[in-house]
Amino acid sequence: AVSKTIEAIDVLKANGVVMVGHSAGAEIAVHVAARLPSPVRGLVLAAPVLGGGPPGFVRALTAAPLIRRVGPPILRLGVRVGLPIALKQAWADPSRVTREVIDGFRAPLLKPGATEALWSMTASTNPMTPDWVALGSTPALVIKGDRDKWVTAVPLPQVETITYDRCGHLPHEECAQRFVNDVLAFVGRLG
Repeated sequence: AVSKTIEAIDVLKANGVVMVGHSAGAEIAVHVAARLPSPVRGLVLAAPVLGGGPPGFVRALTAAPLIRRVGPPILRLGVRVGLPIALKQAWADPSRVTREVIDGFRAPLLKPGATEALWSMTASTNPMTPDWVALGSTPALVIKGDRDKWVTAVPLPQVETITYDRCGHLPHEECAQRFVNDVLAFVGRLG
């Protein structure tokens, strides 16, 4: 994902890019910014989960030959059956996880190739460790919920953190308008 994003930025000859990443996607945004410091002028990290990917034992298990073949179909079944449970754990107020919300998350995860890509990321034998030094003075906005069980710290010198009350791991969903306003204000301050 990092290489494809960098490739897209290069092809577009983009400048003044603000990378946005949610949860484990924040790690991708951080890596892109570290490898392309000049076109990236800021980071928006929503409920970031940073730290090198899944634990080693999970990567080892996912690399086993039999598991490699059955993993994506099992993950697809998990998306069909277990997604409502996961979403209700992620939201501060599980009663707001409606059928429409579940379907909105489920649909892209069931597209051809999606579970295979997720499985491949989980099985990666090369956990990502961000090059925090390369990021230097890249401004970052972290938005997280006060009831988020998974968010991790972001060790950057220029990080602004906003914590939403009564919000879980999905601040862009649970507090959508506030999230948009905070991101727009941050981008505006970048100049």
